[in-house]
Amino acid sequence: MPKSLSFSLLLLFVFFVGKVSGQTISILQWMQQDKAVDLYLTLDWKEIQKKKEDKAYMPASVLLKKENGDTMHLELKCKTRGHMRLDICSYPPLKLKFPKSELTKRSLLEMNEVDLVHPCQNGDAYDQYLLREYLAYKLYQLVSPVAYNVQLVNIHYENPDHTEAFESTLGFLVENEEELVMRLKGRSSQVAVMSERAIDHGAFLRVTLFEFMIGNTDWYIQTRHNLDFIVVPGYNLMVPVPYDFDYSGLVGAPYAAHHETLKLPTVVTRYYQGWCETEEDVNNMLKVFIDNKEKILAMPAEIQGMSERSVEYARSYLEEFFTIIENPKKLQNNIIKHCDMWPVQE
Repeated sequence: MPKSLSFSLLLLFVFFVGKVSGQTISILQWMQQDKAVDLYLTLDWKEIQKKKEDKAYMPASVLLKKENGDTMHLELKCKTRGHMRLDICSYPPLKLKFPKSELTKRSLLEMNEVDLVHPCQNGDAYDQYLLREYLAYKLYQLVSPVAYNVQLVNIHYENPDHTEAFESTLGFLVENEEELVMRLKGRSSQVAVMSERAIDHGAFLRVTLFEFMIGNTDWYIQTRHNLDFIVVPGYNLMVPVPYDFDYSGLVGAPYAAHHETLKLPTVVTRYYQGWCETEEDVNNMLKVFIDNKEKILAMPAEIQGMSERSVEYARSYLEEFFTIIENPKKLQNNIIKHCDMWPVQE
């Protein structure tokens, strides 16, 4: 091979490696900071409310302002998404879709979709429910390397004439599955019905213990309800990635409920839904949680916008989890022997 061609191929390889190793970032990664990013979303809010069941894209624009002074203005498309929250919430959850050409112009990756979560209804109580759901995403990042990225945002709702449509509120953006897969150098699975035999037992055990910690039963393997499944280097089988935690006891939303077949008294009641595993395997995975106990219990106080009362509730709820797993009898009754309990049929 001619030397000039070899050198050209080497340059191409170096450029490609640079692209995938983080020299180019997504718009969500560009936004990432500890505090909320100011997000000015201009949209015909009356029209999207009127046609929310259609889930059709509408033109919109967004202005992003970071704490360090960096700003970015983009035209985009926006549509409603979701199921239950779409029906019961005054502010339906949204999907933001940026033009890939505009992202490329700004040297950003073509990962052009993010989900926007904002409070279900007006009022401080609903703001706190949202922040506790954001907390759940951040907690899962603590205990799992395969987790969705999220970014807190201060949402400014603007009409097309740039007048204020609603009062500003905190919300958060959730990474798209395509971006998660790219970031972890994996691949996604589009299988409609998931088989237990295709799932990594260790990764699934981590998910079930986490869902038990936050008191969430609103997920189901076979129908992929509130679970994505991806193939990630280092795992032989599919890795489940949980999302949508608003029905959890940690959040404690008034509209949340367990599935009717579970016959549980309140949404804050924990119910373990894992497979039967050996005591050794359960204890080994619980070590991940115990090793992170201080960080887990400290995190509620670190979430911007969480009230003192909300912090106390979240911390107390998480402390109850550790009371269970650190007591051998309670661990046996609530987790190790309480396995393969799947009364939910969807």
